[in-house]
Amino acid sequence: MSFFPIIPARHFAVTLTSGFICLLLLMLLQDYAAGYGDFRRTLMEELLMRWKDPTWQHGLLAPFIAGWLVFRQKDKLAALPLKPSPAGLFAMLFALFAYYGGYKANNYYMGAFAIQLFLAGFVLYSLGWHHVRSLIFPWLMLCFMWPLVFLEDGLSYRLRVLMVESVTFFLNGIGLETLRTGTGLTSAANAHHAMGELFSLKVDGPCSGMRSLFALLMVSALFGYFSQRSLQRRLFLFCSAFPLAVLANMVRIFILIGGSMLFGQDFAVGNEAQEVSTFHFISGIAVYLVALAGLQSISTLINQFFGKTSPNSPALSASPNLIDFTKGSIRQAIVTVLLSLLTLSACRFSPTMHAGESAGVIMELPSSVGRFIGDELEPDKVEKELLPTDTQLVKMRYRTPDKNPEACDMANVTIVLSGAERRSIHRPEVCLDGQGWTLLDAHVIPVEISPGKVLQVKDLHISREIVRPDQSKTTLSAHYLYWFVGTDVTTPSNFTRIWLTNWDNIARNVNHRWAYPSVTVWVTDNLDPNESGQCKRSSTESVKLATELIRELVPKFQRQFKL
Repeated sequence: MSFFPIIPARHFAVTLTSGFICLLLLMLLQDYAAGYGDFRRTLMEELLMRWKDPTWQHGLLAPFIAGWLVFRQKDKLAALPLKPSPAGLFAMLFALFAYYGGYKANNYYMGAFAIQLFLAGFVLYSLGWHHVRSLIFPWLMLCFMWPLVFLEDGLSYRLRVLMVESVTFFLNGIGLETLRTGTGLTSAANAHHAMGELFSLKVDGPCSGMRSLFALLMVSALFGYFSQRSLQRRLFLFCSAFPLAVLANMVRIFILIGGSMLFGQDFAVGNEAQEVSTFHFISGIAVYLVALAGLQSISTLINQFFGKTSPNSPALSASPNLIDFTKGSIRQAIVTVLLSLLTLSACRFSPTMHAGESAGVIMELPSSVGRFIGDELEPDKVEKELLPTDTQLVKMRYRTPDKNPEACDMANVTIVLSGAERRSIHRPEVCLDGQGWTLLDAHVIPVEISPGKVLQVKDLHISREIVRPDQSKTTLSAHYLYWFVGTDVTTPSNFTRIWLTNWDNIARNVNHRWAYPSVTVWVTDNLDPNESGQCKRSSTESVKLATELIRELVPKFQRQFKL
């Protein structure tokens, strides 16, 4: 017989009520964060907005699944010994401190971390370690409700590139010549078909695996929890969701390519009027069928080779020695709610943050500068898809006025100014991957703008394969120079930019509205000037051209260096 007390109904009711009140205060009543804008959303408003995105729709189910997991073991939880731990109080204090820091930093992810940690600390403070151990899986399942939108910039594009490279390798391996252009797949020209006649497929976000990956991670966690008993086997099944998501989306791309070859591009993929065909939509089901079949196969193989594990140990039997913890639970509830109210008060009465009203750049490029003449350019398709609609963007192609291509220099200049969402500004490698570039080298170089004023910029040496007018292939390399500009700071490092964003929000009450200038110059020593429209330049000469243009342009648009 156990000599530990059993949770009385009154203690449970008080605990549940106080926890609900705290979540109500922290998630529904306090306007929290919204990126670079001068407004804020509550954490619940942010969740409801993000759950409308198909990539994160599964998050809506996570609280209900977690609740069901708790409910199905209610008898076991009722029989567990009740030993509240003061360590839970320290965990809640740290969580609320992180919540306040996230509010000051205008950072939604710190708020998500704070809520998760607060829940764990609350259970530990109110119920004890036995309940924490029993509730660890529902708590982890609840993590899936938080959309990790920042992963869309990097992970989504990397998955698309991986998908396209793998499919291209396979198709070329079986004799179906395929050209990769960025994240697009095009059938090569042959004796019977022109280039792109068999198929021309653009691998967009839904086909990257990003949309299915997190849903499959949640499904694989549940599948492993119920089909396996040991932690190692559950983790293996959970991790298998990553390759299965890639494999399943590759199957979808093969289905679309096969459909295009058999029935035509409009039927299999869609057109401008239809956007997505019925065949294209139905092919998405294959992603989940392949992934679920893969999970079941892996689980079966594990059981065949290593044997089935024994079921979980039964729940502790109930003890008749009930002790009334009502007074203690009321005291714990009061402490918990008071700490939440103090945190909200700190948020409400903290100094008002300046929302970066004055950007560090002027969103206008001159029509001529130095020896260069500028021609305005429109944003390309990748940029339009990736950037939020309130992001400002200006592009200009600068060239020397020489009419002879063999004497003409040319460079592209872009300035991106963030909107309200933080993903307005991101590492350039995201866009470059999507446009088909491969990173060869990266380093920071100094550019002296004027005597005593030096701008640090990052130089990315990149390359990609291009098709010439005669259908032959060659390698195009380029130098992509960029830097980030805040309200009153500048840096070539994305990590430093993120650090300055959070630190200046907290310490200086400044919410930088970041801008991101860049200069792109081709290395043309292997190109015909009549094809490239510019003179032959080595890699060193191309960097010299880019730094010359930066030196001329920066005083025109960057306030920090304005003459």
